[in-house]
Amino acid sequence: MRASGMFGQRIVMAAASIALLAGCSASSASQPLPSFALTNQTGRVIRSEELRGRAVVIGFIFTSCHDVCPLVTAQLARAQAETKSAGLSSTVRFVSITVDPGIDTPDVLQRYATSFGADPATWDFLTGHPDEVARVVRAMGVFVMNDRGRVGHATVVLFVTPRGEIVRRYTDVQHLAAQILDEVRRVRRSELE
Repeated sequence: MRASGMFGQRIVMAAASIALLAGCSASSASQPLPSFALTNQTGRVIRSEELRGRAVVIGFIFTSCHDVCPLVTAQLARAQAETKSAGLSSTVRFVSITVDPGIDTPDVLQRYATSFGADPATWDFLTGHPDEVARVVRAMGVFVMNDRGRVGHATVVLFVTPRGEIVRRYTDVQHLAAQILDEVRRVRRSELE
């Protein structure tokens, strides 16, 4: 039996949500950050290897989103400001990867980053060839839907250790900034031990 129309879309999204939640369950296993070379908002190529040595917070956005992307980006901007206030800027780097690279060029991402007050010293907004972006996002375990020009994605933010291991998947947007700050403080304490 084939679901159609709006009802069918709801079934697909519900199934995807269940799969996402199953993937976000607490687990002691970490996942390595996949290798990539993507372009940031200034046109500079950022390679995954450059992210080693600092904790990395990775979010997924598309600039035409009027739903959860602005909320996640605002929370990441808050986390960036709080880590800076706490003297932890050298401990963490923020990365936002677009899931709509056909629209989100470096110039578009630059305007988006500026609108949220993102400090480019520690925050890269990344885009690239659609096939490469899709590969990287899939390798990070993030669900993306692109149906007839409509883009959607799982609301998840990843925390990556300085060794390049994805160890946390945050889905709670409301408390995201506080959770990130706590995790960055743990990384700093472990560096000092």
